[in-house]
Amino acid sequence: MKWLNDLKIAVIEENIEKIEKLMNQFPNSFDDLAKANEALALTKKAIELVEIEKSKTLKEMKKIKKIKEFVLNS
Repeated sequence: MKWLNDLKIAVIEENIEKIEKLMNQFPNSFDDLAKANEALALTKKAIELVEIEKSKTLKEMKKIKKIKEFVLNS
């Protein structure tokens, strides 16, 4: 299944944009239970990657806010 292979690659590469695109194309069904379980595991890993990226972004936004406040109050 091409979608599953593409998701594997996106997760390995930690390509958040590709993961998002693939999640929007999530298949309605899988050929067998093994592929469904693999998709579930990859989806869980993808969610972890997105959460990590989200956390990094929030930290950077906080840093920028502090710098902005410092500059404006100097």
